[in-house]
Amino acid sequence: MLVPMAKVEMIGPKNRFYDVVSLLHEIGTLHIEDLSKKINTGEIPLDQMDVVESQLAEKERMEDLLLRLRSIVKALHLPVETIDELEREKQYLKLWSLDSRALANEVTEVIEQVEDRTSSLAQAQSSMEAEMALLSRYEPILHKIQPLAKQIVTTGSYDSVALLVERRYKGALEELKKELDEITKAQCEIVSTDVDEETTAVIVVFSRKYSDGVHKFLAMENVNQIRLPSEFEDMPFDIAYDHLKERRGTLPKRLEEVRTELHDMSVKWFVKLSTIRDVLSDKIAEISAIPKFGQTEYAFVITGWLPVSDMKALRRTIVENFGTDVIVNQLEIGEHDYEETPVAMQNPKWVQPSEWVMGFLMGGKPQYGTVDPSLVWAISFPLIFGMIVGDIGYGAVMLAIIFWMRYKFKDNKGVMMATGLMGPAATAAILFGVFYGEFFGNILWAANVIKTIPLFGDFVLPYNREHDVIPLMIMALGLGIVQMVFGLLLGMVNAIKTKHVSHAWVKGGLAGLIGAGIILASAALLGSGLQPIAQMAGAVAMMVSVYAILRYGGFMGVIETLELVSNTASYIRIMAVGLSDAIFASAINEMAKSMPMLVGIIVAILFHALHLALAAFTPTIHALRLNFYELGQKYYEASKSEYEPFHKTGGEEG
Repeated sequence: MLVPMAKVEMIGPKNRFYDVVSLLHEIGTLHIEDLSKKINTGEIPLDQMDVVESQLAEKERMEDLLLRLRSIVKALHLPVETIDELEREKQYLKLWSLDSRALANEVTEVIEQVEDRTSSLAQAQSSMEAEMALLSRYEPILHKIQPLAKQIVTTGSYDSVALLVERRYKGALEELKKELDEITKAQCEIVSTDVDEETTAVIVVFSRKYSDGVHKFLAMENVNQIRLPSEFEDMPFDIAYDHLKERRGTLPKRLEEVRTELHDMSVKWFVKLSTIRDVLSDKIAEISAIPKFGQTEYAFVITGWLPVSDMKALRRTIVENFGTDVIVNQLEIGEHDYEETPVAMQNPKWVQPSEWVMGFLMGGKPQYGTVDPSLVWAISFPLIFGMIVGDIGYGAVMLAIIFWMRYKFKDNKGVMMATGLMGPAATAAILFGVFYGEFFGNILWAANVIKTIPLFGDFVLPYNREHDVIPLMIMALGLGIVQMVFGLLLGMVNAIKTKHVSHAWVKGGLAGLIGAGIILASAALLGSGLQPIAQMAGAVAMMVSVYAILRYGGFMGVIETLELVSNTASYIRIMAVGLSDAIFASAINEMAKSMPMLVGIIVAILFHALHLALAAFTPTIHALRLNFYELGQKYYEASKSEYEPFHKTGGEEG
């Protein structure tokens, strides 16, 4: 649900302004409105609050220090669980209480103690890691050619290059020799040897005075030359190989020494440095916020939003600190303010993954004053996914993988949100698997272990969707009709709440159009006595709906009607994709069944594993599309901003 917000206006004498801003920063619940935009357009009769020159200089100095500090903190690291939060809070309060000059001196002193050494260690670590990766790439290459290199003795008058050639192209070496002889006036020799089943090592020796021509020719012909790192490029290949092996042997020890020293510095300095970073960030944020406020000749004006539940606490704190000097007014949030009102949401944990995906796919959280659809999507996404997959075996494997990922990556917010969305979906796949009687396809049906239960007419449970498609199509379209009507009704509610009367009529007309269609279709099933009444009611509903659509929607109303038909028909994809998945799974079983037992089991496992990946990906895309596009566009309006209160970091940056 959307958290009810209160719009706040605070007015007080200018001599209390900085104390009020500091207190609001400390309270950390007010989302500040940037009044500068309205002031510059003349919308409100105020002047913009000025930042004095000394504050600008102070801000620039702190920004410079913060830039240096962040580069140091980036090189250091401590696991979150090892950080003493009480010590950090104690240091934060101590540093915050310092005036700007004392704080700058304290920060400068700390930076000077650690900056140079941290920087050199970080650079050394990065350089050695890059070098180890480079050497690990060259060592196997040199290992292949160094036996050949030992056969060749070059003097200062000769140069050499090493090549790796696929054995199937070995015959081209004769052509290469002819080309190089022309360039070097026949002062060239090529020696080669097979180093494995696929590769031939080649060393070309030539007079050094033709070096530029040879290298240019090889580059133009895109020949695969072995280019050594700069420190080895002037060495013979066999000597370079010995040096490279020696280097690879010593680097790990030196790298470990650097990492150990960096860890020791982290233990000693990370809490102090990260706390200073947070203090500087918060000090800069306070100064940066000043131009967002308004002023008159004698008073300041601050406006913003906060949850209604925090309003009393804000009033109480302001009165306790400033008495009657500062006035706090709660302003009414009208329909014209909905677009600007920041949005905060409060949903149960199991709904939050849908809220997270909704914000990502729909371009933001729902606009203030509209209906929060998170709960709807938290139910409909697993429902559609389950209808498509509908397999006990696939659902169980997915659920096992999800549990493993939640255990393995419990500190990764993205993984927890994704698995929180997919967990109910995998569970729904198992439940629909029971409904369809599917376990890795038609295994249970083929083994004749399923006992059907008559339900009505010829319909039985479990329902074999491979043998009778029509009920599945009816279920898919039925779900589409229900969701379209529900989405249109929500759209009508949102339009009424935001005072968009014409939108409300169009949404209501489209919903009525579906209702009229259902009534007319149902008339055929009614007795002869009720049939004329139903037909009359359906016709009246149809005419009223068409009038509302054309009267308030015009040409766009016609477009929306066509879109409604298309969106509803899109739900047939539930039947089509689900049926194709079921047939594919059964085909795997039939293919494995025709093979010897051991081979069949291996083939079944491999192909079911491949199909599992498809069964997780494709239904997810279709379920997201139906929920967030076909259904969502019927009523969703994204907000322009989210609730971001003006608060101190308190060490939020890791």
